[in-house]
Amino acid sequence: MDEDDKKRAEEYQKALDADDAEDVAKGKLFDPRDLLLEAKAIRQKYHKKLGLVNFSVLSFDEMLSLGRVEDKDERSKTMLWLMLNKAYPDLKKEDVGRFPGAKVAELLTLVTKDDDFLPATPEQSSKPLKSGSKTTRTRK
Repeated sequence: MDEDDKKRAEEYQKALDADDAEDVAKGKLFDPRDLLLEAKAIRQKYHKKLGLVNFSVLSFDEMLSLGRVEDKDERSKTMLWLMLNKAYPDLKKEDVGRFPGAKVAELLTLVTKDDDFLPATPEQSSKPLKSGSKTTRTRK
C-alpha cells in the first residue's frame, strides 16, 4: 500500500469512527419497560372496507402459546382473537369464528402485514434487497 492509499484509509477510518460516535451520542438507551408498554398499546389501522381497526401486537407469551395450537385454522382464529381482545375486551374467541370469512381474511392481512408482526428474513421477503448484484440475463 503506498502513502496515498494509507492516508485515504486513515481518513475513511476517522470518518467511520466519527459516524459511530455520532450514532452512540444520539442513541436511545434500551429499556425493557418500553417493550412492556408497547405490548399493551392499542394500535389503529384504517381499512377501506372494515373502517378503523383497533388491535394489539402479540406478546412473546402469546406467540409461544400459539405454537402449541396444532390445528392451523384454530391457530389463526386464536391469533386474531388475541390481537383484537385487548382493544375489544368483550369479544369472545367463539365470536371470531362467526365472523364472515372474507372479512377475517382482510383482518388477518391488515394486522399481520406490519413489520412488527413477524419480520421476514431476507430469504422470505418479497422486497428486493438494496444491496447485491442485479441479474443481467447475459451468459458468462
